[in-house]
Amino acid sequence: MPTQAEVRVRLLGHFTETLRALPSGSALVLRHPDLPKAVFHNGVALSDDYGRDETRRFFDIAYWVLGAAAETSEEYLDLTMRSWRDRGWATEFEADPSLSAGYARTADGYGFAIRRSLNGYLSMAGTTPVFPADSPEGDPLPGRIDWPAVGSA
Repeated sequence: MPTQAEVRVRLLGHFTETLRALPSGSALVLRHPDLPKAVFHNGVALSDDYGRDETRRFFDIAYWVLGAAAETSEEYLDLTMRSWRDRGWATEFEADPSLSAGYARTADGYGFAIRRSLNGYLSMAGTTPVFPADSPEGDPLPGRIDWPAVGSA
C-alpha cells in the first residue's frame, strides 16, 4: 500500500497533467481572486469507510480553475473530460440546465471531479487511494498549480 507522501505526489502529477489540456495561463488555486469568501482548504486526510477503519486514510483536496470565465466554463469542462477519457480513465458526466459536473476514476484508485457552479465558476477536486493512517504526509500540495509548458516535467 502506498504512503500518503507517495499518493500526494501522484495526485499533484494528475492535476498538472489535467492542466496541460486547458488553455495556456490556466491554473488551479485554493483562493480565487473573484471569490474572496470561497476559499478551499489545503486538503485533508480522511478516515476510510466513514470512520469505521481508522488504520487507513485517503487524501482529498479541491481547487478553483483559474482562467475559465462563465462564458468559457463549458469549454474548460469539456477539455478536462476529454483529457481524462484520453488517458483511459473511467468518466461520467452530469448535466442539467443550471449545473454541470464530470467525474473520473483512474485504474489505481484516484478520483476526480470538475464542477461548474451556478455563476459559471469551475472547481476541480481530487481524491487519492487509501494509505496507512500512520504513513508520512510528505509535502503539502501547493496553493496554486500553474499551467505547465508542454513537454515540461
